Amino acid sequence: MNSGVLATDESGRITAWNPRAQQLLGYTRDEALGKRLHGLLHRDAEDGAPPDGDCRLTRALRTGAPDHGNAERFVHRDGRPVTCSWSAAPIYAGDRAGAVPGTGPVAGLVIVFQDAADRVAVERERRDRMAQAERANSRLALVAEITTVLSSTLNEAELLRRLVRLVVPALGDWAEVDLLVPDGRVERVAATHRDLSAADIADLEGPLPPVPRAPRGPLAQVLRGGTTVTVTGDGGIRPDEPLDAAQYELFQVMDAHSAIITPLAARGETYGALTLGYSRPGHLYGPGDRLVVEDVARRTGLVLANARLYAEQRNTSEAMQRNLLTALPQPGELRLEARYVPAARVSWVGGDWYDAFALPDGATGLVIGDIVGHDLPAAARMAQVRNMLRALAWDMAEPPSSVLARLDGVMAAVSDADLATAVFGRVEGSPGGPWSLRWCNAGHPPPLLITCDGGTHFLDEHGVLLGDPELTGTRPDGIRALPPQSTLLLYTDGLIETRDADLTDRLTSLRRHSAHLARLPLPELCDEILERIEPSGEDDVALLALRVPG
Repeated sequence: MNSGVLATDESGRITAWNPRAQQLLGYTRDEALGKRLHGLLHRDAEDGAPPDGDCRLTRALRTGAPDHGNAERFVHRDGRPVTCSWSAAPIYAGDRAGAVPGTGPVAGLVIVFQDAADRVAVERERRDRMAQAERANSRLALVAEITTVLSSTLNEAELLRRLVRLVVPALGDWAEVDLLVPDGRVERVAATHRDLSAADIADLEGPLPPVPRAPRGPLAQVLRGGTTVTVTGDGGIRPDEPLDAAQYELFQVMDAHSAIITPLAARGETYGALTLGYSRPGHLYGPGDRLVVEDVARRTGLVLANARLYAEQRNTSEAMQRNLLTALPQPGELRLEARYVPAARVSWVGGDWYDAFALPDGATGLVIGDIVGHDLPAAARMAQVRNMLRALAWDMAEPPSSVLARLDGVMAAVSDADLATAVFGRVEGSPGGPWSLRWCNAGHPPPLLITCDGGTHFLDEHGVLLGDPELTGTRPDGIRALPPQSTLLLYTDGLIETRDADLTDRLTSLRRHSAHLARLPLPELCDEILERIEPSGEDDVALLALRVPG
């Protein structure tokens, strides 16, 4: 039999003791018989055993109800603890010979018990594995959340502030990020501590000294391309170098007991370092922690690399667009102002353009146009068409419709441009006025004339767009007097077209706002129109405004 068995009388004294009980607890049958159950198996309360009145082994004796336990600590004859599982069942007076079974007062107990050490060890191992799995799942969820948050912005400072808030307290009591900046300095861009306020650590952020050529401190080594470093205490940092002194100060303020410093790197370039630490003694970063922290840092490094590539591409694209959209002339008494807003989701360059230039006969040429596309190829095609239109307008003192007709033919022969819309106009007049506009519209939104008293008039004459040889419609010329102090507004469809609004309503809104802004200086008028009309950002916006003298 693999179980120890004992029995007691109604007073709790042992009356039966089998050989397996002796094997498990060391007492012979003679030594056990007559002893009180609690006194023998628990011996005393110094090791945390319950008092006799609270002993679960004798509860069934007191209550008459069966009981059991999975990890009771019995005491072996030699004094060592023996962890046992057990079950206790009462013996009723009615269980005796000649009586009705299960009736009468409790006359004793039968207790069956087994060595539970192996089972307890297995259970402990199972709980440990479950705890490890829960920690792993929790950290996987954290990494997934960090990935989502980092992917939601390409603003470096904002993404790193979000990062340190996410990793504390999941991966440490405090965290901070140091970035390498182009001039060789180091910038501490984010820091947080679970128990310190932002004001307490505000002085830690900001510019730091450059990385020394021969780095000795852990932060300097990581920023010079080193691998992850784990440290305890102050990490052996000696404030001999200015950067090491700054790191030493950080460790003092954060009350660092342990820390891990890992590079933020991607594509062979180190962008900075992530430092995590514990302020509580006894918390160290082990191999599993290192893997998680390095994974977070690797993902952050990739986001930083993409953010910098994004910023570089944007700066390049914006510079290209500025160079393609030449500075406006200010011909005589006329005043010109323009704005260009790239589409929010694409390359910050596109096919929208504006242009203004003096013509040989003294007139001023005005152009607003839109080539299909929102990318670098569209910008290149736009530059081709813009330059061709300039050359044709300069070469021919002809009506705008003739200039656009020749442009249409040239586009088909020598340009890569596909479909395009455009308005070409000639502003004619002499000092002191009067002034007039001759224009031709090739499939473009209508120009808006705004008089100084707030009157608004769309110049609706228009014809077929450019670049489609199958279109056979005409492009009529229009002529309109430009009253003193009036404003002519040319714009592309990105200003007025959105997916969720009716075009007629948007044009009405443009008229209404323009009427209220009629007397503003030209730069303010352009800015206010963009702010009030609120372009959707789905398309480029080009805006060209001309003010006639009073």
